[in-house]
Amino acid sequence: MNPLPQSMFIRLFATVAFLVAAANARGIPQDTTADAVLGQTTFSTNLANQGGAPSASTLQEPRGLFADSAGRLWVADNANNRVLMWSNATSFANGAAADLVLGQADFASNLANRGGANPAANTISGPRSVVVDSAGRLYVADSSNFRILRFDPPFSNGMNAVQVFGQAGSFTTANQAAINAATADNLGNPDGIGIDPQDNLFCTDRFLSRVVRYNTPATTDTTADLVIGQPNFTSAGGNQGATPAANTVDHCIACFIDAAGNLYVADEFNNRVLLFPAPLSNNMNASRVYGQPNFTTNGPNQGGISANSMNGPVGVAIDPISGNLYVADGPNMRILEFTTPQTNSTASRVFGQGGDFTTNTVNKGGVSADSIDDVAGVSLDAAGNLYAGDRLNHRVLRYDIAPPGQPTTTGTSSPAPACGLCGFCGAPLMPLMLVGWVLLTRRSRRSLEK
Repeated sequence: MNPLPQSMFIRLFATVAFLVAAANARGIPQDTTADAVLGQTTFSTNLANQGGAPSASTLQEPRGLFADSAGRLWVADNANNRVLMWSNATSFANGAAADLVLGQADFASNLANRGGANPAANTISGPRSVVVDSAGRLYVADSSNFRILRFDPPFSNGMNAVQVFGQAGSFTTANQAAINAATADNLGNPDGIGIDPQDNLFCTDRFLSRVVRYNTPATTDTTADLVIGQPNFTSAGGNQGATPAANTVDHCIACFIDAAGNLYVADEFNNRVLLFPAPLSNNMNASRVYGQPNFTTNGPNQGGISANSMNGPVGVAIDPISGNLYVADGPNMRILEFTTPQTNSTASRVFGQGGDFTTNTVNKGGVSADSIDDVAGVSLDAAGNLYAGDRLNHRVLRYDIAPPGQPTTTGTSSPAPACGLCGFCGAPLMPLMLVGWVLLTRRSRRSLEK
């Protein structure tokens, strides 16, 4: 048998590579179109509780959410006064029913504090955000009760919290700290919460315009140990009573701590996001600002709606794979993505506006997998899939990443497998690639010898 001609081999190699890649493709990768929805059965509907009573499949103004390391998705279902959990975040079907409810006795109830005059260890009122630590403990910002609750696994429907922050250890009070009465033990309006790699708990105390940190709270106490945005624990007020600066916040609303311990804060009334680099210290300065040209300006959409502007950002998250920063730019009806955020303050991609950085239309193009209406929270799972609380569309959206190594609509590639050499599909093609390289090398040598 005659050997296969080199030109034919090259054509065969290209064809095989194309077919293998096509077989593994998942539609258009890393675009800005959502791939799955919760709270609605389709992408084209947006009624609160699907136009009826609350159930395990409905949502009403969802806000913060968190994809944990166990593969679960937790959602603060704000207007239903409950927290819902889906046990498999990456594979839920559209409109899937939640597997767990906290704050209510069942999936059909939604009264604040279960209709009681006072809160209890198993009630919630207006939850704003959720986060899970490395031990699987769940923290809930129970905002309208002016407290943070901790729930420990194993979880069960309607279970009691085991720890409370902001209420002097009492599960039955809902006292709000006054501006002139702030301490390290009380809270004005806990809105956003976050966990750092050491399981320290952070809270953006919106009403008191400060971020507080509780060191290893599950094993110590509920007294804050660090404050950012204020000179001390007894001070409060937007921008420390003056104008914005690198060490001030005004109604901060969300936070995220990356693997290196850097703190990102959504500074809502200053229309910006701040980066505080590790190690953190009391009343420290931020090192970078997003959404404003400098630390002393705070107007909404400074210079016009663009890749550099923000209007009341309400959520922040870091992709554990790429390190990119995602911001829920709520009133601008969009999510912004920043690549290499520690050195770059210009967004590289926008969700909810059809890729246009200069518009902020509500449900641009109509309610669909491409639209957003007041996004209120963002989170990313361990694989880099993005989740968003699309508040006034009463739904949660999931945006799937591209398979490893596959080109994206931004012209880059998603992370390759651990081998790092050939990317997605490279391993099964390595024998063909090696043979092709040998043949091409031989042909090149022959050409040089002639």
